[in-house]
Amino acid sequence: MNLSLFDFHCDTASVMLAKGQPLARNDFHVSLENTANFKQYIQVMAFFTSPKLSDEEGWNRFLAMRQNLCADSSVVSGIAKIVTTCPPRGCGTSLFFGIEDARIFAGKIDRVNEAYRLGIRILTPLWSKETCIGGSHDTTAGLTPFGRRAIQKAISLGMIPDISHASVNSADEIFDLSAAQKRPVIASHSNAANVCPVSRNLSREQIKKILASDGVIGLNLYTAFLKEEGEAHLFDLIPHIESFLEQGAENALCLGADWDGANLPPEIKTVQDIFKLAELLLSRNYSEKLVQKIFFENAYSFAEKYITK
Repeated sequence: MNLSLFDFHCDTASVMLAKGQPLARNDFHVSLENTANFKQYIQVMAFFTSPKLSDEEGWNRFLAMRQNLCADSSVVSGIAKIVTTCPPRGCGTSLFFGIEDARIFAGKIDRVNEAYRLGIRILTPLWSKETCIGGSHDTTAGLTPFGRRAIQKAISLGMIPDISHASVNSADEIFDLSAAQKRPVIASHSNAANVCPVSRNLSREQIKKILASDGVIGLNLYTAFLKEEGEAHLFDLIPHIESFLEQGAENALCLGADWDGANLPPEIKTVQDIFKLAELLLSRNYSEKLVQKIFFENAYSFAEKYITK
């Protein structure tokens, strides 16, 4: 099967800087060596900074990660293109930028503008605990006054808000802020809570709200979000897919595998192994059209419509 891949979440930029390895060839999940067999490959590169760093240190770490990626030989040569709007079909490898954990704005609203200027188009405002932005999935807190201002500003600029890692209350406020500007909300890397009831997965109500906003949902391969007990395998993603499809997500379901940021099923060693998911789905009588939607078409259609400036 001739596949393209559009994936909404990886932490590869962080490990590139930490380990000093290039994008072309490395020992990570994501390398251009391992994406060569995709007809087209589009990846959201999420810049994540450890919570061990202060907010200010985190901002500087973000700048260093971004600079390191921009200076990578594959990017400089144009083999991998950094984009801020949806690239044309058949355009090889394209990289969108995202921020995961906007606490690094550190209460400074001008940093929202700066992040946009530096190419950020996907904003995952929260990650863990309570921050200057608000409450994460492991809390019950909602957004702070600064968090509301920052997310409202980000949406107005054209960034896409992402409720992966948000608390229920923070997510509800993000839905409201987006609806006020008639913009979508996504969950870049989250699964179905009714299948695996962890705080990082999505409730039926959240799924309904994402679909109503015209957003997308990226399937996460992190084993802890696939099943509650025992070793998780690739086939444990199937009940999540079934649950999303039952809730009407056929045109919104895509991938946000959490490459280089999580423990993945033993069948998945690199991004190239995602072909095994396509084979698994086809063997379960999923149509080739639906597989193409999950792997590329849904995400691409979303980007074409909403990541436009």
